[in-house]
Amino acid sequence: MNKTPNIAVVLAGGSGRRAGGEVPKQFLMLGNRPVIAHSIDAFQQNADIDEIAVVVHPDHVERIGQMQREYGWSKLRQVLTGGAERYHSSMAAIKAYTGREVNLLLHDAARPLVSQEIISSVCSALTRAEAVGVAVDAIDTMVQADAHVLTRQLDRASLRRMQTPQAFRLSLIEEAYAKALTDPDFHATDDCGVVLKYVPQTEIKLVQGNEENMKLTYAGDMPLLENILARRNAAETPLDGTDCHAALRAYQKRHLREAQLRMLDILKAIRTVCDNNNITYWLDSGTLLGAVRHGGFIPWDDDIDICISRKDMPRFVEAAQRELPSGLFVQTPQTDPSVRMPMCKVRDTRSLIVEGADDFSKPYAKGLYVDVFPMEPWPDLPDTLSRRLARNYCKANAILHSQHYYSWRSVAELFYFGAKRAICRCLWEICKCTARGRKWYSNVPENSGNGNRHLASTIFPVSSITFEGEAFSAPADPDQYLRDLFGEYRTLPPEDQRGGHAVFYCTDLNT
Repeated sequence: MNKTPNIAVVLAGGSGRRAGGEVPKQFLMLGNRPVIAHSIDAFQQNADIDEIAVVVHPDHVERIGQMQREYGWSKLRQVLTGGAERYHSSMAAIKAYTGREVNLLLHDAARPLVSQEIISSVCSALTRAEAVGVAVDAIDTMVQADAHVLTRQLDRASLRRMQTPQAFRLSLIEEAYAKALTDPDFHATDDCGVVLKYVPQTEIKLVQGNEENMKLTYAGDMPLLENILARRNAAETPLDGTDCHAALRAYQKRHLREAQLRMLDILKAIRTVCDNNNITYWLDSGTLLGAVRHGGFIPWDDDIDICISRKDMPRFVEAAQRELPSGLFVQTPQTDPSVRMPMCKVRDTRSLIVEGADDFSKPYAKGLYVDVFPMEPWPDLPDTLSRRLARNYCKANAILHSQHYYSWRSVAELFYFGAKRAICRCLWEICKCTARGRKWYSNVPENSGNGNRHLASTIFPVSSITFEGEAFSAPADPDQYLRDLFGEYRTLPPEDQRGGHAVFYCTDLNT
C-alpha cells in the first residue's frame, strides 16, 4: 500500500518583532544556526518526512535559498511567500499542494527545538486520524476573567496548551479554510482551531508534546532556548577521550554560541563608551558581513571586529579604561607590554581564548575579545602601488614582531625586513605628504595585510545596522565596503573553509 506523503511546512511568514530588534525572530542566532534552521533541520532528519516547504516573507526568499545551499536540506522543495496574518501562511501551503494527496504538518518556525519523537508521533497518528495536534498539560491554575476581574476557575485536568506541528489531510484543511474564509468574523491563531470551528464533526487526535518545544515569542525566551540546546548538545556528544580532536571540535561547537554572546556583551559595553564620549566607530570585516548576510554572527565565526579612527584611539583607550565594566581590560602595547601588534583589543579577563599564534611564554591577557582596528586616511595613490606598499610594510612589520629564536637566519631577517620596513614606511609618509587627501580610508599599514582600502564616502557618515537584534554603527555603504574587502561576499564559502580563529575557548574561568 502506498503511503500518503508527509509534507512538513515551516511557517515563517510573520515579522517576529516581539522578540526585539529589527531581525525577525526566526533569523536570530540560536547556537551556531538561525532559529529557522533548527526547525528545518528537525524535519530534514526525520525519516517519516518526505518533503519540506518553507513559507517566508518575500524579502527572505533568497536568504532561505542561501541557507539551503549552506546546510544541504535535500528535502526542501518549495519556498513560498506568506502574508500579514498567520493563516495567510497556512493558506499559501494549502494552495501550493492542492491537487495532491498529501498530509501537511504545519509547524511554527519559532519552535526550533521540536523533537524527533514529537514529529514521529504526529506522523504515526496521521495513519489513523485526519487531524492531529500536539499538546502539553496545563500545569498552572487556569481562570477566566472579565476586565481584570476573576469570574471563574477552570478545571485544568481537562485543559491543554497547544504546540506545533499540527497535521492534517490536505482535503480536510482545505475544506476548513474554504468555510472559514466565507465567515466575515473569521479569526484564527492556529490551524486546529480552524478545523474545530468549521469542520466540528472531525476528531482531532492529540499527541504529547514537551516543554522543550517552546515558542520563541519575546527576547527573554532566547536564554531558555540556549540552555535547552546546550543541554541537548552535551547529551549527544560525550567526551570519552578516545579522539581528542573530535572531542575538542565537539566542545567548541557546543560552546561557540556562549563565546559569541560573551563577545556581544563586550561590544555593547564598547558601544556605550563610544556613545558617551562622541567617538565614531563602525562594524568591520566578518562582523559587518555577518550583520548584512546573517543578521548577526556568521554561524561559525568566533570574533568581533570594529574600527575607530586613529585620531580617536587615544580618547577611546582613555575613556574605555575609565568607563568599561569590571572584568573588561583594554589591551594595547602600552597597557600590556607583552603585546606585539600595534592595535587594541578589549578582553574579558574572566574568560579564555586560545589561538594558533598565541605564545604562552608571555603573560599577556588571553580572554575573549573584540578587535578595535585604528583607521586613517590613505594617500591618493594608484591602487596597485597603494596595495604593494601597505602589504610589504605590514609583512615586514609582522615578521619583526613575531617570536624569534637565535639563528643566522633570524639575524639576516632582522636586517632585511628591518630595512624593508623602514623603506616602505618612509615611502608611505612621503606619499601621505605629497599625495594627501581624504578620498581613501583604511586600516593603518601595520595591520593592512591585504592592502584593501575604502572610499571615505563609503564609511562616513556612519549609518546603523542590526547585529544580533541590537543597533550598532556601520559604514555608510555596507555593501560596497564589504565588496572592497571580500568581493562577492553573499556567496557562502565551501564547508571546509567555515571555521573560526580559536583553538579553544572557555567563557567562564570561575566554573
